[in-house]
Amino acid sequence: MKKTILCFVAHCDDEAIGIGATAAKYIKEGLNVVMVVFSYGEVSHIKKGIIIKRRVKESKDAGKILGYKNIIFFGLPDANISKNVDKVKDKIIKLIKKYKPVKIFTHSPNDPLPDHKAVNKIVNYVLEEMDSKIDLYGFDIWNITNLSEAENPRMYVDVTKTFDLKINALKAFKSQRHVMLQMIPAAYSRARLAGDHLGCKYAERFYKLR
Repeated sequence: MKKTILCFVAHCDDEAIGIGATAAKYIKEGLNVVMVVFSYGEVSHIKKGIIIKRRVKESKDAGKILGYKNIIFFGLPDANISKNVDKVKDKIIKLIKKYKPVKIFTHSPNDPLPDHKAVNKIVNYVLEEMDSKIDLYGFDIWNITNLSEAENPRMYVDVTKTFDLKINALKAFKSQRHVMLQMIPAAYSRARLAGDHLGCKYAERFYKLR
């Protein structure tokens, strides 16, 4: 049985922004990657039914580019995840027990977006409740700098060979072009800075949260 990486994110596209190139690298190395998306991100469009279908398709298309097929959607209300996380606590526990992941990734606890904070909080809570020893890593989405996690151990992953896949995956989120105009240049900047630290062209940086 393949070793599994579990990734919990708030919205469609967070997975590609936060861990896209690393996920692609893990898959090329023979690992199984499972993405869990809490909300469809329906607030991004006035016609919620239309945007939900579109964003789900975009996530699946991005997954094909990066190499994973297993994407689970919880369907919690966008911009209101914190008031609904109890509905999925048991599902999170079941997923962790089912896949027995070697690593779990989720949002930084200090990401300014409330939905991102809520996902981090429930994942941490579940791991504590389970008394789990699984390593948990955090990634930034909207933080330009992250001084709050500065003292945490860091993990740098050389993604030079898979970074182009990440960029192509980000471009798959066509309904979020306005976001990607900011996120794609930011992805290059972060990857180059992390790469300088590691001594390679591109890298992704994660903070060890537990």
